[in-house]
Amino acid sequence: MKGIFTPAQTKKYIRRKYLLLYVFVCLLVISCNNSSKVNRSEEGDSLVHAVKTGDTTIVLDSITELDSVSAVMPAEAVIEVTVPAATLPVKLNKTIVSETQSIHVTITDMDTGLLNASISPGKPDANLRISQVVMPDGSTDGPFGQQITFDARQKGDYVIIINKSNMASGSQVGDVLINIER
Repeated sequence: MKGIFTPAQTKKYIRRKYLLLYVFVCLLVISCNNSSKVNRSEEGDSLVHAVKTGDTTIVLDSITELDSVSAVMPAEAVIEVTVPAATLPVKLNKTIVSETQSIHVTITDMDTGLLNASISPGKPDANLRISQVVMPDGSTDGPFGQQITFDARQKGDYVIIINKSNMASGSQVGDVLINIER
């Protein structure tokens, strides 16, 4: 009779299946227990990281923490500019010198209302945009283009992040004029 296993063949087949299952389970357990890159708090096994800002505590999970711009970019790659909201409107001239550099314009003590921002690269084919707006509570909005009208619904410090679009080609290196007004 063709297609029927002998008892010895059946045992061999079952042993192979169990061996493969055992190896798979071992690999699964090892990969699930590898937490060397996860930040743990001082209290124990908690995967939550809290940041105290003034009278507010912002809780960041590991994904939010890894996605933040400061966690990904070295400090020398950021051109930081601080502008008090009381001094708006303002025009800033900055120069980006590398493909990994970005500009962070922090507008301090801003009240609620509309905020207009625009950028004018020195080169017409420059790959440069307003990529994000970081709000006082740490939440973000974006990406945008070269102009935005943003409805600021919270009082506090806003950060406008300007850098290249990874979805487009071209260089961001060069001069940029940044115009911010209420």
